Amino acid sequence: MTADRYGVVVVGASVAAEAFVSRLRELGDEREILVVDRDPRMPYERPPLSKLYLTESERPEIDVEWDERTPVTTARALAVDPEARTLTLGIAATGSTRTVAYDTLVVATGATPIRLPFEPEGVLHLRSVEDADLIRESISSGSRVGIIGAGAIGCELATSARALGAEVVLLDKADRPLERLLAGQLGSDVTAWLHDLGIVCRWQADISGISGRAGTWAVGLDGGAETLVFDVLISAVGVRPALDWLASSGLLSDGRLICDETGRVIGGADATADVYGIGDVVTRRLADGALLRTESWSSAAEQGRQLAERLAGNPEPETEPAYFWTDVAGRKIQVLGRISRDGAVTVEFENPARGSVLYRVVGADGEEGWVGVNAPQKIAMLRMGRPVVAG
Repeated sequence: MTADRYGVVVVGASVAAEAFVSRLRELGDEREILVVDRDPRMPYERPPLSKLYLTESERPEIDVEWDERTPVTTARALAVDPEARTLTLGIAATGSTRTVAYDTLVVATGATPIRLPFEPEGVLHLRSVEDADLIRESISSGSRVGIIGAGAIGCELATSARALGAEVVLLDKADRPLERLLAGQLGSDVTAWLHDLGIVCRWQADISGISGRAGTWAVGLDGGAETLVFDVLISAVGVRPALDWLASSGLLSDGRLICDETGRVIGGADATADVYGIGDVVTRRLADGALLRTESWSSAAEQGRQLAERLAGNPEPETEPAYFWTDVAGRKIQVLGRISRDGAVTVEFENPARGSVLYRVVGADGEEGWVGVNAPQKIAMLRMGRPVVAG
């Protein structure tokens, strides 16, 4: 039987995929595009899931506008054969499989939550709408909530749980919150903001075990020297690229989907010329040979738009500085550029009445990064290439 052939097949209806498909259509590309995703609810915006989606009585709109000519097919990608240019899909509704052929394959499957090695079933995670619904249903006023991981998602969840009236303990093996996002900078400030909200922060927490079940959890610290008891336990220790379906494809290098700066996959298979990756699933090889993987809504969307431009034959689009934001303890934190751990931090703007601060971080190599706290206008000016002015 001859497989159905598509000009472009996109695996994953992520923000990167939406940006890619939308821009490709805007550029007048009329190729037949197939988009598949295992989540029947996709596509939707994930950033609100840890914030307003949890705390508002009326859930915010999270559906994204999707090109009507390119509907999303609910299916699980099972395997890809780069030489034959075919993709095998599992159709959950029928329990059957389907093979499709492609001219161009775009991998946009995003990432999945990391599970701790000693983590029992029932510990909550946040990645999907269903996860967010379960977290919201589990938390009520007075609930004892433990959150493992003080990255952006962990801090956002802690903020939301407090807004719901829960007693919250936030644990991390690092010695400060937002370690990856801020590279160790401003850790004492963020800790103070969390404390002011009533969140108990346990940094350098050595978690030795977890026991219990939904409704009653015991978290052991320091080899059992201390035990914390929670009604709700959420693990937010990070994510890993969703690559299991590519294990036998020959597209992976050392377990990673490595792409060059154009998004083209650099893998062990011969036929990788028309296989691309965008978003959280990708590790990029930069011009200097360094490998970089980002977990950012804005970066994923930018990669999608840039790939559409390249496939349309347009001039190489200019890469924008890395950008990320999070809402923690009532403050909007925005990061522009690369934040260096050993960088010199200076305050470039401050407005105490608004709680606004703009920090400039300059690394030993001269690379510059910015952190805005309640300073969206200043960050917007910087993103447009305009100088920051007072006021």
